[in-house]
Amino acid sequence: MRRLIVIFVLILITLVALEFQAQTPQTPRPPQTKAPPAQTPKPPQTPPPAQTPRPPQTQTPPPAQTPPPAQTPPTPPPTAAAKPPAPEPLQLAEDWMARLNNLSNWYLTFEGKEMGREDLVNKMMELYAPDVVAEVPPHDDEQIGPVILRGRANVQKWVDKISRTQVKLLYIQRRQTKKQFEGTKLIYSTPLLWGGVGISFEIIAAWSRREDRRKFTGPGSVFLQYNADGKIERLRLYVREISEVSAL
Repeated sequence: MRRLIVIFVLILITLVALEFQAQTPQTPRPPQTKAPPAQTPKPPQTPPPAQTPRPPQTQTPPPAQTPPPAQTPPTPPPTAAAKPPAPEPLQLAEDWMARLNNLSNWYLTFEGKEMGREDLVNKMMELYAPDVVAEVPPHDDEQIGPVILRGRANVQKWVDKISRTQVKLLYIQRRQTKKQFEGTKLIYSTPLLWGGVGISFEIIAAWSRREDRRKFTGPGSVFLQYNADGKIERLRLYVREISEVSAL
């Protein structure tokens, strides 16, 4: 029993002490300021010693190079002589017509000597190749159909006969008028597969017979084939519906 009373008294004393302690204000402890450790000052850094500038280096110029001797350009190999440009089809046609019409422009002297005829024939024959083939109208009233001439010699006989038997030759190119185009000469041309060019054009033929001055005319057409050398290899001269021109 006494032990219980003693325990009870001790508990009571403990409770009172705890209550008293709780009611007593506690003084707050001042904050403890920790002073940072003193930093040892760094010794001043001495600047690096000034660098002495290097003296400018004088560059020795390279020795002058002697230029190589001029090389003579190689001589180009000899080339074939350039051919002159081919004439225009209209120029070919006009040249042929002019030489044909000039076959009658010669005269006889008082002694009966022919002056200039052979030159006109030779001028006309300059246009033809040695192997020319010509198809021309007949010069015989009894012959029907065209005449085929083979070779330069036979064509020259035909040209020579024209110069002796015909005068006032007037072969002209037909002209065409349409809309604003008046009197245009039409020349048809085509390149030949074997080289050269072929041309064709319409004409009106007119001539007089030397023996009696009877005049004839008729429409026709001309076909010419020029080889690569500019010579006529084929000729076709058509004159149809030939009629005599009589004075009114």
